[in-house]
Amino acid sequence: MGWALVISLLIGAICALRVPVLVFALLVIAVLVIYAVVSYTSGSTLWHAVLWGGAFAVMLEAGYVLTHVLLHAFYTRRVDNDEKRTPQGANPKYPAD
Repeated sequence: MGWALVISLLIGAICALRVPVLVFALLVIAVLVIYAVVSYTSGSTLWHAVLWGGAFAVMLEAGYVLTHVLLHAFYTRRVDNDEKRTPQGANPKYPAD
């Protein structure tokens, strides 16, 4: 089950690049429900099925959020490095009155 959690994290990270948040949230809910139903019908207890379904959903969301945090950190660092100018070298858009 450990590998399944790692794969869920990677799938969430990959989905963060192209899938909108609402669509991804619906996919996570679908994964939660489908896994819980399939696991329960295969003989697991209801509590065990819901708990593992929740674990997969949490890992999917963690991958999604982790990718957005990393992209935000890299983007803001790149913008900060590109736009550092001294006040003397700055060309104002509008002249002072």
